[in-house]
Amino acid sequence: MMALSQIVLAQSDNIFDKMYFGGGFGLDFNQNVFSFSLTPYAGYKLTERWSAGLGINYQFWRDKILDLKINNYGGNIFARYSITPQIFGSAKLEYLSVDFINKREGFYNVPVGLGYIVPISKFASLYMIGQYDLLYDVTETNGAYSSPWILEAGFGFGF
Repeated sequence: MMALSQIVLAQSDNIFDKMYFGGGFGLDFNQNVFSFSLTPYAGYKLTERWSAGLGINYQFWRDKILDLKINNYGGNIFARYSITPQIFGSAKLEYLSVDFINKREGFYNVPVGLGYIVPISKFASLYMIGQYDLLYDVTETNGAYSSPWILEAGFGFGF
């Protein structure tokens, strides 16, 4: 990755022209349950169509009735391919450390799918990605996901 970034860097005068940032957040609350999630990421445009990057995942969940507080966290590496200016393919290798009341377990996921970008200004956009986890197994516990289908939405800057 370092060698590839040096080759790409040599072709561009400004490294910041090829970087982009973004992320999503979630908030859910009612009388008894509160949950919050944050998923920031940073990417780098390797070519006009290909990019790669790193992301962080954090999820907090609290249930007042059960008197539980749960923290899940992890990270991912991803690759994206721009099919059109608005549509892109996405693949991720994700690791999540999930809190199961008495113990913590780690899970790997490989979500792949398609995304759609809606520009809201010259530098900012909204995005949505529909993904399918290739490692999901209905006979196993799959960490923080109850389905192989994962929907992600958020804001992007520069992509």
